[in-house]
Amino acid sequence: MVVAMAEISKTADQALAVLLAVGEGQPCTPAQLARDLRMNRTVVHRLLATLHQRGFVIRQDDGYAPGVALLRLAERVQPDLATHGRTAAAKLRESIGETVVMHVRDGDDAVVLLQAVSDEHVVRVEHKIGSRHSLLAGASGRAILAFLDPKAVERITGQAEDPETARRQLEGVRHVGYALSHDELQLGVHGIAVPVLDGSEQALASLAVLVPTSRTGSVTQHIGALLEAGAQLSAELGRVSSP
Repeated sequence: MVVAMAEISKTADQALAVLLAVGEGQPCTPAQLARDLRMNRTVVHRLLATLHQRGFVIRQDDGYAPGVALLRLAERVQPDLATHGRTAAAKLRESIGETVVMHVRDGDDAVVLLQAVSDEHVVRVEHKIGSRHSLLAGASGRAILAFLDPKAVERITGQAEDPETARRQLEGVRHVGYALSHDELQLGVHGIAVPVLDGSEQALASLAVLVPTSRTGSVTQHIGALLEAGAQLSAELGRVSSP
């Protein structure tokens, strides 16, 4: 079956590409953006002027940087989950000394909402906020997928190369309460993730601990602390959403 893709606006797509590029790191000049994005420099100038007028970028001596409008938008992305999740991730990171990441669901993908990066080790793992991958991949994705509505689980696992193996894998996640992964999304990274559940035991997000291969042996030592953090966060969000 061929599924038609929704028609998109080329101009809007270009503006968003510019905005994402500005948010990648150091301030960018229009010339740099035009070169990196392979776009016409005049078009880039026009898009930057529009984004600047709307507050999405600010103009500095060395180029354009993200603007305050992005902060206002970011505060509205899953506000309760982000607020409580940020506290839980920071607390868990301090307890175990490893990077903690929270993913949320966006359609059939898991998207990084926030992270608390450990500074206790020279070698450590980091994710990019907003990066995404299939719910079928990685511990974070499977920890969410295993606790979704059965119809959603059936549909998404049907997209796997081996649907039956994917379903058995999720049954294991539901049985033990956590998912494990290694070398799936990033080479040399091992992860363990638990679901963050709402009052109906459906996954709102996942909370994961990521470690480099050099500390693989320690990942299972964090299961108890991670399960406790996930359960506490689920309970807190349940209280927040209660009338």
